[in-house]
Amino acid sequence: MMNKAGWTVCLATLTSFATIAGEWEIEAGGFFSRTDTKLNAYDPYLDQIRTIDFESDLDLKEFTVLPYVEVEYYFNKKHSVYVDWRSLHREATRTAVTKPFEVTVDGTTYAVQAGSKLTTELNIDIARLGYGYQFYTSDKWAVDVLAGLHVMWLSLGLDGKLGAKASGVDEFPVMFVDETVLSDVTAPLPDLGIRAEYSLNQDWILKSHAQVFYLAVDDIEGYLLEVDFGAKYLFTDQFSMTGSFNYYEVGVDYESDNSALDVTYRFYGPMLTLAYKF
Repeated sequence: MMNKAGWTVCLATLTSFATIAGEWEIEAGGFFSRTDTKLNAYDPYLDQIRTIDFESDLDLKEFTVLPYVEVEYYFNKKHSVYVDWRSLHREATRTAVTKPFEVTVDGTTYAVQAGSKLTTELNIDIARLGYGYQFYTSDKWAVDVLAGLHVMWLSLGLDGKLGAKASGVDEFPVMFVDETVLSDVTAPLPDLGIRAEYSLNQDWILKSHAQVFYLAVDDIEGYLLEVDFGAKYLFTDQFSMTGSFNYYEVGVDYESDNSALDVTYRFYGPMLTLAYKF
């Protein structure tokens, strides 16, 4: 699996093809979203896998504002490359856990008992790198096909009195744990999509895009789904503002001899961004 340094090198390499003749566009803003994050974990009492909802079961904040940044380079009217990033970092304390669960990471199994007090820290960052090709244009329409990669960094921290045992040990010694039990889990996976813009007049443009992919290779299974629809207002040829509704979902299922992870991250709501082209 690729680490952050490797992903950074990949981004720098693929974007180094830009030449002076092209145009840059930087877009930044906020996503006023409702968030839903789920973890499939083992329930020792029911002896089965159950879903832990970080918002309802562990009290992580459900409504939040997420930062969003996208940089796109246009080689010409038909070809472009882009990279975007969004982030959600949260922490909350549940005074009495109602759903016991176990999660195994790097050969250590962490057991959260029913009724225990637990502080959970969950940090998720998602980045995408892609290429766009504009295959259809007219006086009103511009339609691009998109292809690229997405990667998710996930950090899970637990703080509380819970059991922790190494692989091959039968007993769960109860101890106070205050550590990041899972960090830098990344899964670079491809995605495909389409982007369309319709010009209403000189100032207003309707825009929409959709991206989706599913892939299962070796120990990694993942998917991405995004749908966006909105309107862009052009203050000038270089400066614009976009308001849209966005639905975004990404899932990662990773299993190895020492770790098991099955996380679904979903958020949806209005987004407002400002963009500058130069």
